[in-house]
Amino acid sequence: MRAFEVSINRKRLCLAGIGDDGVLSAIVNWVTREASGNLFLEVGGLISPADEHVAWVSHKRLRVGDRVEVRIVEARSVDKPKMRRRMDPAQRVRDQKRYVRRMAKQLGWRIEARSTKSV
Repeated sequence: MRAFEVSINRKRLCLAGIGDDGVLSAIVNWVTREASGNLFLEVGGLISPADEHVAWVSHKRLRVGDRVEVRIVEARSVDKPKMRRRMDPAQRVRDQKRYVRRMAKQLGWRIEARSTKSV
């Protein structure tokens, strides 16, 4: 499988992979607001068939001068993710509805729900 070998300052953090169907990401984030900032690394993804979010590195602090390396490799096996989370389908629907209501309010729209019951 295709995998990411991730290192900081030449120290290996993980070998991450999700198999044949999904999303794999290695992201360096710089979030700044006013006089302070947050620089960090995340390595994770989504295993699509299981609808499962996984993470090997979550919010690993970085400093100016750090060297982050992502090497793309082929691997038979990868490190076990430190976090696995499946989304509850009912929770997903509630989250989607909350998002639609919030966006409708922000856009000044009115939502009219149709009854699904037959007369």
